[in-house]
Amino acid sequence: MGDMVIDDAILQAAKELVDINPKIGRVEAAKALGVTDYKARRAIEAARTEPIGPRIAYFDLETTDLIADFGIILIGSILSYPSMEMTTYRIDQTDTLKSEDYNISKLIRDKLEEHHITCGYYSKGFDIAFLNTRLVQNGHRKLKRHLHFDPIWYYRGWRGLKPRSSKMSVVAEYYGFEERKQKVDISVWRRASRGDSAALDELVERCESDVRITARIAERTFENDLIANIQKYP
Repeated sequence: MGDMVIDDAILQAAKELVDINPKIGRVEAAKALGVTDYKARRAIEAARTEPIGPRIAYFDLETTDLIADFGIILIGSILSYPSMEMTTYRIDQTDTLKSEDYNISKLIRDKLEEHHITCGYYSKGFDIAFLNTRLVQNGHRKLKRHLHFDPIWYYRGWRGLKPRSSKMSVVAEYYGFEERKQKVDISVWRRASRGDSAALDELVERCESDVRITARIAERTFENDLIANIQKYP
């Protein structure tokens, strides 16, 4: 009995019940789910169980420029493992023209710091330095040092594999991923930098896609035994 498997549909329904009423009892849950009291209790227990283990943040930024004291952050997406919850911040929902990226930079920093390990693609070459530069310029403290790994360095030959390029688009193709890096027309970047909502929508799709691809590349990097250690950075 202790190893009874909870049907996925019942478990999903139980999660919805717990979201509505976190203190719901087994009798009320059994009636709502149409199952026995015992099965309802097991389903509610499973629905309340939080993922355990170290939390990893896969993240990516979309910015108006590659130079951090000239450009600002438009989008920041963070995929949390093991919950697999995607959190995206966009400048038109966090800031005004006057504040620039004052709020979004801090929100991204604080979300990353909820995790034990961070991971980004070419994050040591761009994302972390850009975020920290914007944070300091906005009068905030920079991101705390975290255990961090950047998969790009394991696809440049001298540390692991050597496809024709270490770019995300090439590595995703090399591994045969169905999801590939999205191309965005230059006009979208121009409109997004002016706060155009539709253009920012398109960049959100790209940013979230990049984060998912980063997580998949990281998984393959571990599976192929390319990572010898993970250190704190920066």
